Amino acid sequence: MTSEPAHEDLDLDAIEELCTAATPDLVFAVRAREAVPRLVAEVRRLRRLVEYGACPTAGATGTEFVLPLDEEMLAYFREMAEVLVERVGISRAEAVARINATYGAGESAAWGVGLMAHELPEYWAYGTYYSPDHRDRLPIGDPTADADIDFSKLPVRPAPPKASPFWTLEE
Repeated sequence: MTSEPAHEDLDLDAIEELCTAATPDLVFAVRAREAVPRLVAEVRRLRRLVEYGACPTAGATGTEFVLPLDEEMLAYFREMAEVLVERVGISRAEAVARINATYGAGESAAWGVGLMAHELPEYWAYGTYYSPDHRDRLPIGDPTADADIDFSKLPVRPAPPKASPFWTLEE
């Protein structure tokens, strides 16, 4: 994946013509003609992810998350989303978008998601929604440690823009 700008003026008709001309196999040409619009849309989506600062492999995961995750970390990230849905009250689409924007960025992915599993999912999930309080504290998911935090007074971080590629689920 390169960081070259997305070409919104891709000529699908020309691409389609090239696909048809490139093979004498009519069945292949018909299938290529059907697939080209989807492929062009996917290339545009992946380029937008990179333009928004996501890690270079973002968006090619086959899941709702923009960074590649093994099965264990996928389950962990889904737990983080559930924390936001159940405890904060936002939609799953927004929870995933917040997680994608925070942890799908190149810098976040670079230090490795494996480190995250040493904390409760709440520890990382709350940081995608809340900003630190006046004492520079965030909730961590431990009822004892969080007992004196007034969640209703914590500043809320803005959600990623709806037009961003971090929104991978419909609301």
